[in-house]
Amino acid sequence: MTTRTKISGLASLACTECRKQHLKCDASKPSCSRCVQNGLLCQYLPSRRGGRKKSRNETPYQRPSISQNQANARYQSSVSVVPITPVQVTPENTPQTGRQTGLSISTESAPWPVMITGNSPVQENVEPASKPPLYDERLPRLYYENFHVAHPVLVPSSLYNDRNYPHFLQMAVNFVGSHYVASISSQQHKDQVVAELKTNPDRSPCMVQAWLIYSIALYARDEWQEAQEAFSNSIDIALELGMNRWSFASSANPERSIEAESMRRTWWELYVTDIFMAVSLKTTTLRCSTVSPEVGLPCEESAYNSGCEVTKPRMMIEFKRRILAAEDPVFSSFSYRIEATTILCRVLILNRLRDCHRDHLQAIENALVSWINHLPPKKLDILDSYGNVDEMMFQAHLTIAYAAMLLHLPRSDLPSVLSQSQPDERFWPGLSGQLSSTFTRLVHSIKATEASRRISDSISVCPNVPKHTPFIIPALALCGLIQLATSTSHSEECFDHHCNRVTLILGCLKSTQRTWILAESVYHGLRSSASDILSDSMAKWNAEPLHRFMPAVSTPNVQERPSSSANQVTTMTYGQEFTPPEFTSTFIDPTCYNASFFSAIPDFDIN
Repeated sequence: MTTRTKISGLASLACTECRKQHLKCDASKPSCSRCVQNGLLCQYLPSRRGGRKKSRNETPYQRPSISQNQANARYQSSVSVVPITPVQVTPENTPQTGRQTGLSISTESAPWPVMITGNSPVQENVEPASKPPLYDERLPRLYYENFHVAHPVLVPSSLYNDRNYPHFLQMAVNFVGSHYVASISSQQHKDQVVAELKTNPDRSPCMVQAWLIYSIALYARDEWQEAQEAFSNSIDIALELGMNRWSFASSANPERSIEAESMRRTWWELYVTDIFMAVSLKTTTLRCSTVSPEVGLPCEESAYNSGCEVTKPRMMIEFKRRILAAEDPVFSSFSYRIEATTILCRVLILNRLRDCHRDHLQAIENALVSWINHLPPKKLDILDSYGNVDEMMFQAHLTIAYAAMLLHLPRSDLPSVLSQSQPDERFWPGLSGQLSSTFTRLVHSIKATEASRRISDSISVCPNVPKHTPFIIPALALCGLIQLATSTSHSEECFDHHCNRVTLILGCLKSTQRTWILAESVYHGLRSSASDILSDSMAKWNAEPLHRFMPAVSTPNVQERPSSSANQVTTMTYGQEFTPPEFTSTFIDPTCYNASFFSAIPDFDIN
C-alpha cells in the first residue's frame, strides 16, 4: 500500500525513473502511470526522507522468513564459499513490502571461509561440491609452470579457469602438478585419476587430452606398461573423433581461435609422444605416423600464450617446401620439433630393419645434417636475449642429437667398451642382426661422441630438467654412457673433459629424481657404470703431482719483485691478454680436439 501525505496528496515514494527526471510520481504498483505510458521499467527504492527515527535500544531488523520450499530450491541452485563479516542492516537496504531480496553479504576479508545457503545455518570449513577430492589450488599452477611448457596442449594458463575443463581432465592436471610438491602424495591423485578415466564413458577431445597427459606422467614415473595402455586409449579416441583431419579443429570453433589451436596441438603432441614411447619400448608400432599429415601446424608459443587470436595455421607441405624458397621463411618452433621427431622415427625404423641398404643410412645422415643447416638464424639459439628458454627448439635440438646417437652408436666401436659395465638395456639402441654402414667404425664413434657433446652442451645451458619433457631422460642416459666409453678410448689428457660431462649429467639426473622416478633408475644405472669405468682413472689422475703440468723454467714478469720459486705470484692488469703458463694445464681442462669436422654449427667466436 502506498501512503500519501494528507496535506499535499503526493506520494512519499517515487520510482527511480521519475526521480531521474525530477517528475512527480503517483507511486502506483506494480508500475506508475508515467512508466506504463512510456514503456519504462518501474522500480522503487526505499525513501530516505521522513519516517520515525530508530532508538538506540530498538531491536535490529530481522530478515523476513521464507518458506521451506524456497529454501530448498535456493540451496540446490546456488552454493558458494565467501568470507563474511557481520551485516549491519539499515533502512536503505531494507526490502520493499511485497518484494523479497537476498541476503546482503560483505566480501571483506574474514578469518575463515563459510558456506552460505538459503536459510541454513552457517557451516564452517565446508568445501563446495564442485571441487574434486584432494583439491589443491597450487597444483594447476605447478602444472603450467613445469609440465605445460614442455607439452602445451591445454589452453594457456590465463584461460584455464574460464575454460572450465571437465572434472576428469582437471584431475589429470592435478595429478601431474602433485609431483612438484614433496609434501603431497601423488599416488592418491593417481588412484583417483585412473578410476575416473576408466569409468567415464566420455569420448571427447578433453578425454583425449586427459589420457595423453596421464600417459606422459606414467612414463616419467617409470610405469611404462601402464603408460602404453593409457596412451593407446588416447589415440583410440582421437582417431575415432577424426582429430587427424584438417577440418576437425575448426569444426566447432573458428580456425584462428585458441580452442582450435589447442586441438591442433593435441594431435601433434600425440604424434610426438607416439614416437618417443616407441623408442623407449623398442617397438615399431606407430599409429600417428601412418596417417596423412592433414592437421595444420601449431603457431608460435608467444602467440598462443597471449590468449588472443592466433595466426592462420600453415600446412606441413609448406614447411617441407621451405628449402626451395628464395627467401628464408620462419616457421614456429613446434614445427621444427615435429620434423626432428620425424627424423628420430626414421632412425628407429632403420635400426629395426633386418636388411638395410647403405643408401638408406646415408639418407638419414643427410637429413640430420640438413635439419640444422636449414634452420633460420633466430632458431639456432634456444635462448632469447632475456634468458628465456624456447622449450620447443630445445627439444628439437636434443631430439636431433638423440637421433644421431641412436644412429651411430650401434655402428661404432663404443659398445664393446661398455660391455663390461652392463648398461641399462632399456636405453641402449635396439638393434637388428645386420647393420649397414657408410663409414668406418671410428667415424661412427666420433659422430656418436659429437652428438653426445651437443646434448651435454644444451643441458648445461638449461640444466633444470624437471621443467623439460621427461622424454629427454633416456637421451641423457645415453649421452652419459657415450662419454664414459669415449673417456676410455681417448688419451689421459682429456680425461677430465669427459669426466666433467658425466658429472654434469649425473647432477641433472640426481635433481630430477626428486620429481620423476624414471630419472632415479637412470641415475643409479649411469652412476654404477661410471663407478666401474672412472674409479681407477680418477685415482690415477688425483695421484699425479701438480708440478707435472708446470713448465720446468718460469720466466718472471719484469714488473714483479724477485722472489723464491715456491712463492712466485703471477699478476696482470685488467684487459691484458696474458695467460699464466703454470695455471693453464692445471686448472683448465684440455679439449678432446681443437676443431671438429663433424659439427654442423660452428663454434662461437667471441672477440
